[in-house]
Amino acid sequence: MKNTIRVLIVDDDLINRMVLCALLKEDGYQITEAENGEAAVTAVQNNDIDIILLDIMMPVMDGYEAAQRIKKISQKFIPIIFLTAVTDELALAKCLASGGDDFLTKPYNHIVLRAKIDSMLRITSLYKKVEAQNIELNEHQLRVQQEIDVAKSVFSRILSGATSAVYPGLRYSMSPMSIFNGDMILSEINKSGGMDIMISDFTGHGLSAAIGSIPVSDIFTAMTRKGFSFSEVLSECNNKLKKMLPTQMFMAAAFISVDRANHVVTVINCGLPALYQVRNGEIVKVFKSMNLPLGIINQLAENYAYEMEALQFGDRIIAMTDGVLEANNKSGELFGKDRLLSVIAADKSGDHIFDNILGDCKSFSSDGAQSDDITLLEFNYVEQIEAATKEEISRTLKPAKWSMRFSLDMQSLRNFDILPYIMQGINGLQSIPGGRSAVHTILAEIYANAVDHGLLKLNSSIKNSPDGYLKFYQEKQTRLENMNEGSIQIELSHELKPDGGGRLIIHVVDSGEGFNFEKPNVDLSQNMGYSGRGMGLIAKLCKEV
Repeated sequence: MKNTIRVLIVDDDLINRMVLCALLKEDGYQITEAENGEAAVTAVQNNDIDIILLDIMMPVMDGYEAAQRIKKISQKFIPIIFLTAVTDELALAKCLASGGDDFLTKPYNHIVLRAKIDSMLRITSLYKKVEAQNIELNEHQLRVQQEIDVAKSVFSRILSGATSAVYPGLRYSMSPMSIFNGDMILSEINKSGGMDIMISDFTGHGLSAAIGSIPVSDIFTAMTRKGFSFSEVLSECNNKLKKMLPTQMFMAAAFISVDRANHVVTVINCGLPALYQVRNGEIVKVFKSMNLPLGIINQLAENYAYEMEALQFGDRIIAMTDGVLEANNKSGELFGKDRLLSVIAADKSGDHIFDNILGDCKSFSSDGAQSDDITLLEFNYVEQIEAATKEEISRTLKPAKWSMRFSLDMQSLRNFDILPYIMQGINGLQSIPGGRSAVHTILAEIYANAVDHGLLKLNSSIKNSPDGYLKFYQEKQTRLENMNEGSIQIELSHELKPDGGGRLIIHVVDSGEGFNFEKPNVDLSQNMGYSGRGMGLIAKLCKEV
């Protein structure tokens, strides 16, 4: 509304000021007058001026200097229209250079003057909108930055806690594409005195990709410290992600479990690029992906495909996310698998593989835009470990004397899977240098034989056909539902030995006719049938059956 708009008229000629005042008051504007440039500057300081009509040639301070000072002191946009009798092009250009927004030569047309004032006021309105939007945007950016700072602090504490295990030979480099990293590395010293490591890569980038790291790191840390097997940890992480992630998101991951007691590495690769075991500069094992990434389908722990390989001191396990292979240069060329293998092959000693891969990848992609998070990991299986690590391993492996007993009737056998609870009890009480997976395998095989053959009297020959497994388990379910009497007792005890070690004894009794456990020594690799491997496997894993 014009009656709220204040116009400052600056002219040393009283008649000119009177004419302009009469004209603009008729249009409804509020008027403030000044007779020279200095008075104009004072008027702007003391009044809320919306637009200025400014003469050039005035005593005390001319219009050029007044315009410059007003633009300098004003906290808002005040349009200045120069009113001048000069027609020289250089003088008119000087009006705009001094801070003027438009000019009108005398004698001026009143219609043109009104049009120019209306035009300047529209520009002022746009300035005010932009200024309000900038204030709102700055406040929004401040809130976002505060939220980012909080999120960064939370993620930093979570992931620093999950990679807190200090172990010689473990090196990694992580280069996120944005503020938040969709890649993750978790590590814990395991119950064998070795190390469990997870390297993962979530779909996408930034905060949306990193959000899944919170439940995964919690599960990994808690379950590994309690001694759960790596396949159980992966299964729990997978099923959690399946529930919480949208369908288009998943987590490619690889789990590396180093068994220091038996000098073996086990790898479960779920959608990551191949891992490499390097010995004396030569690749001795390639661990390719054999499983779906996590978060796509529900998966039982026993269904994860894994590979095991003997370890020698000095061996290195190289793992990476696809950001390494897909690093690109300015031409769009990828770093790629062939270039990676050539970098590994070039280091005959194997001592500088990590640094060489990192350096070559960085040099190759230095002129290209980073398109993914880049993570590289190396685990060097060293013989000598630091005193602090030895102390932690010693605490982890310290044997204890204990026993536990379970008794299950038919109702319990039908509805309850006891093995995870037994394993959780063992994990909480005792470190097993021979490996948790071996104990789980022994328990599962003996328990399955006791139920299937001792109690239910099932014959393994049912399995001897491609669809035999389905028939076997259908018959098993039928007999379990129809049998009313029967029970199984499981007793575990750990004895201390004079040499400081211990011995785990597993005793399983069924109320049926029992089963034949004295199978002949059979080469398991030669047994290609559908059954008959269980007791042979137990015989190889146990000191005595």
